[in-house]
Amino acid sequence: MQAISSTLGSGAIKEVALEDVIHEDWVELLSLNLQIKTSPEFLEGANWHCPDGITSDTMPMLNLEFNHFRGLFPLKVFIGGPPLSGKTHFATKLAQAYGIPHLKIKDMIDEAMQAGDDFSD
Repeated sequence: MQAISSTLGSGAIKEVALEDVIHEDWVELLSLNLQIKTSPEFLEGANWHCPDGITSDTMPMLNLEFNHFRGLFPLKVFIGGPPLSGKTHFATKLAQAYGIPHLKIKDMIDEAMQAGDDFSD
């Protein structure tokens, strides 16, 4: 109501009790005949992924399903450039802003070397 009053008038509004206006001629213009049908998913007894609600255990599965049905797939970004050009700075900012991992080649090589397996030779 405030938005309508501010856009079309002075912005002033007055709160009234429903019983004071229910029999006015114009009140029908404010009514809404809303008919809601039950979703077919509820009628067919679908196998629910999260019968107990969304939890930290079910969130990864819901994320994968959401991405799959919308055609969203993981994006890999490679940032290259000469030394001291700001690669690490901007990659860190992107990783923090989007909550994604920031993998550095040097760290990956060091970790592989310390692993002591066939790849570390």
